[in-house]
Amino acid sequence: MLQDSSDNSLSKLECIKVSKSFSISDEGLSWRILLGRSTNHLPHIHALNQISLRVPKGEIAGILGHNGAGKSTLLRTLGGVYSPTSGLIKVSGDLTGLFELGGGGNAYLTGRECANRLLTLKSVSRKAIPTMLKDIKEFSELEDYFDRPIRSYSSGMASRLYFSIATAIPHDVYLIDEILSVGDEHFQNKCWLRMRGLLGHGASGLLVTHDWSAVIKLCRTAHIIEKGSVVFSGQADIAVAKYLNLQRPDPDTPKFSKSMSTEFNTKSGEDFEAQIPVDFLQDEEVLFGYSIELLRLGIGWEILLMSDPKSIAVLKGRHQLRLRIPRLPLSSGEYSLNLFLSSSTKKIYDVRSWTYGNALKLMVSGHPETSLIGHLAANWKIKNV
Repeated sequence: MLQDSSDNSLSKLECIKVSKSFSISDEGLSWRILLGRSTNHLPHIHALNQISLRVPKGEIAGILGHNGAGKSTLLRTLGGVYSPTSGLIKVSGDLTGLFELGGGGNAYLTGRECANRLLTLKSVSRKAIPTMLKDIKEFSELEDYFDRPIRSYSSGMASRLYFSIATAIPHDVYLIDEILSVGDEHFQNKCWLRMRGLLGHGASGLLVTHDWSAVIKLCRTAHIIEKGSVVFSGQADIAVAKYLNLQRPDPDTPKFSKSMSTEFNTKSGEDFEAQIPVDFLQDEEVLFGYSIELLRLGIGWEILLMSDPKSIAVLKGRHQLRLRIPRLPLSSGEYSLNLFLSSSTKKIYDVRSWTYGNALKLMVSGHPETSLIGHLAANWKIKNV
């Protein structure tokens, strides 16, 4: 059941224990429906199972899952294409769906005629339509094709047209299905910028995809769906790490000690020092490196500071590595401190990184400073413990 809230100040989407099942048809199904007979005894496919999630105002939540996980079924159920078998769906504000781009409609219409028809159906005033048509033509980059029949378009051109139309009118809630892969890299960047602009004006939405980089760029929170059920909900970077399920380093190689702190606190502009315990199972030369990254919505993880791998030749046993960054040039905020141990042949021994879901948290306080992007000279010492 779809329930619209009268409180438009809370532009959000919420579903509570939503399930969706489809009956498997057989030769007698149509007659059963016409005769009003029950189809409950027929076998069913349970596409969604007790899905619960919430999207706050001004944010886009991500839905990750492999093909067949139930992502598209969830999106279409939330958008009203399917009715949920059970559960409750709440939408506060005006909702639109960005999926099946270029599908449906009259292919004999020109791009302009299609846009004009859809804008009219969206109750856009006649006075505003000419300006919006100009915006759609410019954003879609169809040029002369805008006045040619859609049946002459490639699938990419039709998708660009539909995206331009669908995002020309501001909405409160967006349901997005793989839409940001439209066109070439240039047009994809335009899609990112437009979606970032919509977010900046308070829009909310749900991004359903198997492209984890899109989730990192747009979402603070994300959910993983497997076989119609949510198996994880939480921070987007942690969700992506679980979704990628990267192979863990060999436990019998040099590694960061479990006793290492998972959070470090420092001040902007002051020297930063971190004590990093490292365990070596044999005498060997190991390379150590680090990076500090910041998650920017609409952009992704940005590397602000990083080091080249440096050799730390040590003996077997536990050692204490002291990492020091002079006059830390980072503004106040929360960062990801990533650490790497590898061999001279670039074989990875151990990692602390958001891509593995085990990054260290770096909390910086103090007055804002200009961040640096690139390499920064740092130094470290290592000693036996």
